[in-house]
Amino acid sequence: MKKVVCITGGMGSGKSTVARILLEAGFAVYNSDTRAKELMLEEPVRGQIEQLLGPSAYLNNELLNRQFLADQIFTDPEKKSALEAIVHPAVRADFEHWLGQAKGSLVFKESALTLEIGDASCTTIFLVDCPVNVRFKRIKQRNPEWSNQEIQARLDHQLTDVQRRSSEAIRIDNSGSLEALKESLDHALAKCI
Repeated sequence: MKKVVCITGGMGSGKSTVARILLEAGFAVYNSDTRAKELMLEEPVRGQIEQLLGPSAYLNNELLNRQFLADQIFTDPEKKSALEAIVHPAVRADFEHWLGQAKGSLVFKESALTLEIGDASCTTIFLVDCPVNVRFKRIKQRNPEWSNQEIQARLDHQLTDVQRRSSEAIRIDNSGSLEALKESLDHALAKCI
């Protein structure tokens, strides 16, 4: 049986960087966010989203209209829940399929919502952590077209740092250099191997 270590953390915390380091080290890593976006372009998920939000959910009938989706779900909690009820089960099924094909007894799953959804597939959880002001700056660098208010709206829809840190997750500090992050990751790996 495979051991699944879920990598989670707030937006801009460095989950993708940790996942990349693990991939480069030869581990199998499933990226929930990337796969969710891909699955949203495929049937039956796409049809369900269009039924929920209309054809404006897609640009030129082929790409996700991410701004439209954000505007819909960050202003209407019912639509957000309905969208999650479509996407989360599809990602869960996709992960199960991936897990059956993944090589190695220790695999990783990058998922921003691990704690929020109580992801039962996780054997262990790594919490990538850094101060919110650092995360805010990283998000702004990655998405310069987003206003400060848009960034804050997204952060407001996530667990707080206090809530995340109160979980039993193994903390990985990403508030310093890449070398410091790798060292913190090594300590976390030693606890779960």
